Amino acid sequence: MDFKKKGITLNGKDKQSFFSELASLLNAGLSFSRSFQIIIESSDRHKSCLFNRIFADIISGDSLWNAMHKCQTFSSLDCNVTRIGEESGKLVETLDFLADYYRQRNSLKKMCINALSYPAITICIAMAVLIFMLLVVIPMFEQVYARMGGELPRITVSIVSLSKQFPMISAILIFAGLAVFCLHAAYKEHTGYRKFTSSLILHIPLFREIIKRYQISRFCRIMYLLVSSGIPLLKALKFTGDSVTFYPYQNAIGSICEHIENGGSITSGIDRHEKLFGKKMTALLKVGEETGTLPRMLHSLGEDTEKSLQYLIRQANNMIEPFLILGIGTIVAFILIAMYLPMFKIGMAFQ
Repeated sequence: MDFKKKGITLNGKDKQSFFSELASLLNAGLSFSRSFQIIIESSDRHKSCLFNRIFADIISGDSLWNAMHKCQTFSSLDCNVTRIGEESGKLVETLDFLADYYRQRNSLKKMCINALSYPAITICIAMAVLIFMLLVVIPMFEQVYARMGGELPRITVSIVSLSKQFPMISAILIFAGLAVFCLHAAYKEHTGYRKFTSSLILHIPLFREIIKRYQISRFCRIMYLLVSSGIPLLKALKFTGDSVTFYPYQNAIGSICEHIENGGSITSGIDRHEKLFGKKMTALLKVGEETGTLPRMLHSLGEDTEKSLQYLIRQANNMIEPFLILGIGTIVAFILIAMYLPMFKIGMAFQ
């Protein structure tokens, strides 16, 4: 049953709670059936329906990972890691990993939201003030100047003209936004569209670095779990590729898998995509591969990259704030000067 079509999905926080609770109950010595029943009983109606379906499939003879796969709400990473845990007899350990993975992912997401919330609120308030000035304040000045007569400065004429055309400009922008939204909804899974949009994002200086560090951190963390669990390197790479959705990295991981299948090493494969992974990652993984400490290097890289990502997000927020204030102040000052300039000229004429 596809629960996505019914609108029943699990977000990162829900998955973290599910994996964490199931691991804790199994660690406490409860049977799998009793543990799952407790989770079902403690969930809300929609989640309870989803977990009931999974539990029914398990009772009928399915494995946990396959039951998760059937409901279409868990990612390939969730299903593959759970499958590894079931087949290796380390289900609790893999559930703990998934809970920790989603905990860190949710923490990073929360930090990004907190960092972007202030600029977003500031921009919304600035837009509201600008719209009010264009639709209410400027027409009032225009009526006053029309009664007074005389020729207005060019800058004032431009602002008045913008105020008159603003409703039409707004309609065009809204229509363009809806068109972009519909285009994204229709082609978001199309390879050409994903390639174009990801390339566009990677050309934005600030976002480029944030996206790169996030993807590298995620790659290293997933690979660390899989390799340290005894999964063959090529299989671990394929599982990781299934969990990555950003096109350049998904495509790069597929290329690295082909390179390894043809007899190459993971280091030489990653080196071919240096723009995405960076020289530091190639150098450290090469050392790890040569010394047999690849899992340790992956763990160290994941930790360091996540810390640098958090620092970059904080720095970006600190940089954006003054530029926003300066930009908004400049726009408001420009409009006010344009509207009061005729009054200054009239005052000087009287003098």
